[in-house]
Amino acid sequence: MNKFALLLFLAPLVARAQEPSPSPTAAPSPVPAQEEMDSYERLEALDAAQIKLATETIKANHAEATTLDETGMARATLRGLLDGLYPGAELTGGEAAKTEPSPFRAEILDGRVGYVRLGSIGTENMAQLDAALQDFTEKKAEGVVLDLRATPESSDFPMAAQVCERFVPNGTALFSLVSPGEKQEKIFTSSRAPAFQGVVVVLVDEDAAGAAEVIAAVLRRHARAMVVGTNTSGRAVEFTLLPLGGGHHLRYAAAEVRVAGLPPLYPRGLEPDLEVDQSAGDKKAILDAALEKGIAGYVFESERARMNEAALVAGTNPEIDAEEPGAELLDRPLQRAVDLVVAIKLFRKRG
Repeated sequence: MNKFALLLFLAPLVARAQEPSPSPTAAPSPVPAQEEMDSYERLEALDAAQIKLATETIKANHAEATTLDETGMARATLRGLLDGLYPGAELTGGEAAKTEPSPFRAEILDGRVGYVRLGSIGTENMAQLDAALQDFTEKKAEGVVLDLRATPESSDFPMAAQVCERFVPNGTALFSLVSPGEKQEKIFTSSRAPAFQGVVVVLVDEDAAGAAEVIAAVLRRHARAMVVGTNTSGRAVEFTLLPLGGGHHLRYAAAEVRVAGLPPLYPRGLEPDLEVDQSAGDKKAILDAALEKGIAGYVFESERARMNEAALVAGTNPEIDAEEPGAELLDRPLQRAVDLVVAIKLFRKRG
């Protein structure tokens, strides 16, 4: 894509990034026509009296009514609750699977765009984040791409707030943790000056969960960051684990994170400003390899070698010889994120 076409493609997104952060409200979902409703939509449309009538009719007259004793009905009710509330409720064996620490990495792409793979949200990676942002500032980077695709699921929201305050003004109300059992919500507020104040683009995908989703949402709302990738998982909640006996546990969302001015993150997740998909296999291959040799090689496409007169005389084909295994593997979401940083910076320079 040439520079002119790229600017035309990115112009609407860049214009949106220049505007003050909006305060949208969730639009009411359109009601489908009767003939277009599926079973779930019809269930949602029933009132209390209709639900009671349908339930009592099944219990009394269904062909399998003899198996629907009190326990059977209770089990069916629980199954419906778990299906309807997923990912906010599920039955587990108790102990959560151990998550391997995800490394931090930072580099400057093309001499002008800072790239940060945050990795695990913790004190060690936070210290490296501070060092990277200072380096980007000293080298006058045009912007930062914050990559959250390698950040494991976490409900460490205090640490998520610390990541956010590196990019937003001091005193900003970042997000709140709301629990139905408590009268007052817990509000997280930035308590320091930002470490970086330039253009910010955030990379997310369907694996971004919990704290990672909150960071992306807060930076969109309060740092005018653009979000690139795919819809996040919708797990921006604080889970509680209840032992049920016999090795069974109920894991449920006891509180949810809300970012003022944005639609709820739970359970539908955060929708990106620019949707760019990448297969899970390619993403893993790129992010794993980039830990050792950097990610720049998966962002910028090198010019292909072409057949020429000398090659014809020598009996070789440079178009084939230049190809290497994995050479075609490119990080498409990161490519678009870098394009956005450059385009936004260019538009700001032009006023």
